[in-house]
Amino acid sequence: MNQKRVGQILREAREEKKLTVKDVSKDTNISVKYILALETEDYAQFPGETFTIGFLKNYGSYLKLDTGMLVNLYRGEKIEESQAPLEELTRPTSSFYYDLNIDKNKLITAAGALLIVLIGIFAFPYVFDGSGSDDEVSEDGRRKLEIPENIDFVNRSVPETRPESFILTTNQGVSFSVSNQQCKLFITGVEQGSETNTALLAFNVYPELSVYKFKLSEGEEKILSYTVPEISSLRRSIRITAQSVTASSAKVLVSLNEEERPGNSNATKQGTEDSNSTKTLGDVPIQVTLFFSKPSYAEFIMDGQMGFRGLVQSGETRSLEAKDRLELKVGDGSAVEMIQNGKTKVVLGRPGKLVKKVFIKTPNPYDSTQFIIKELGE
Repeated sequence: MNQKRVGQILREAREEKKLTVKDVSKDTNISVKYILALETEDYAQFPGETFTIGFLKNYGSYLKLDTGMLVNLYRGEKIEESQAPLEELTRPTSSFYYDLNIDKNKLITAAGALLIVLIGIFAFPYVFDGSGSDDEVSEDGRRKLEIPENIDFVNRSVPETRPESFILTTNQGVSFSVSNQQCKLFITGVEQGSETNTALLAFNVYPELSVYKFKLSEGEEKILSYTVPEISSLRRSIRITAQSVTASSAKVLVSLNEEERPGNSNATKQGTEDSNSTKTLGDVPIQVTLFFSKPSYAEFIMDGQMGFRGLVQSGETRSLEAKDRLELKVGDGSAVEMIQNGKTKVVLGRPGKLVKKVFIKTPNPYDSTQFIIKELGE
């Protein structure tokens, strides 16, 4: 029985619908790279198996295929591939050397020499450029520091009117939105002193590839702004104050400063004058909170900028905010409950169903000075 493989099923289903890879990418927001990886079964392109299965379900759902069947078939193929090396190892190989009249000692010596040459070739750039193996190279050739994989990020929010206190540990950081940008703050370690400890902190703002590292002792503060090269896309400056630092954690106070980018001061001033004259619903942002009861693929776009794309784990909460337009996509509608601008909590959709929603701010047809938040989508 010649059963079709996962890649063949996906490719044939797409071609049957007369869709190109670019068409699929546009409709699903899945990168062309990952669509081709699924169709060619080049699973090494994905960060891990969880991401592979997430993208496979999303793509299969889009093609209206049985996603459960696809996942089971994928896992069966992986098991078959993992068994292949074992079969190779159990085959008799002793006659190979004698049939070809090869001296095993010479073969081992030659292999060792080749290995040394290869190590020298690949190690040469790292030895002479002073770069460590902990760095990763981005597409434009600049090196960046990775966020450690062992750190889990808890989604929190920072109010406009007051600072918020966060506790950071070596395996848990915080993620929060500032001017519709997703920011991550975490601790990489602690330098212990005789009188006071110093926290080694790190900050990343999406979509920057780099991580900005800085130190804070108890009572010290740091202003993060777009003037720092590693976080140059940051739209609003942030004040970080260390309240206390222990041997393995830090309690920090995070507050929002005024907009810093050139040209923002006039806009801020104009906004203040407008608010003094007429307070409309236009001043209220679009706010959505999502509660994930099961793992699900998700995408969030705030005012035209991608805020997040990937797999969200069970038990996580995501708070989203946009000024004029908020788009969200969830791979499994039954896995997520939503609260939008204080309304009643609702389940996004049916089990296994891809849900897309768009919230936009539009003028009230009955009062031109007011705005309403309109929901589009399924």
